[in-house]
Amino acid sequence: MATRVVSNQMSVAALSRQLTGRVVAELTQPTDESVVLRFTDGAQLVFEERGGRVNAILNVGETAAARSADGPRPTRRQLEYLDFIKRYIARYGVSPAEADIQGHFMVSAPSVNQMIRTLERRGFIKRDHGWGGEAVARSIRVIWDS
Repeated sequence: MATRVVSNQMSVAALSRQLTGRVVAELTQPTDESVVLRFTDGAQLVFEERGGRVNAILNVGETAAARSADGPRPTRRQLEYLDFIKRYIARYGVSPAEADIQGHFMVSAPSVNQMIRTLERRGFIKRDHGWGGEAVARSIRVIWDS
């Protein structure tokens, strides 16, 4: 795993370039002196207080296996959605439309949309996006291994 220590000499612009495009999956506070931001791509930004100073450590380059071992875990309901999407793809060869998911779980369209956005934000699925940022229909890919 590549590690970069961010000191007070590193400019805000340099840190910003390192973090651009990353999506926060989880924020934890393992100790009173530290805070960890985990990103969906497996990178971590750790803030630690030592001797009255705050150090920032950016860990990049984790493998998918390491991510799933210590990264965020889906809730029971999220697992149900992920399992349905996997089974649907295996059966039909394409990912389900949100209407298919809505029919299966008997929930409202906004509920399905919110769940899909949450799964994507937490790094459990990926979707293709068009030029305008809108999600491409039937482009869901499950990337979380249970």
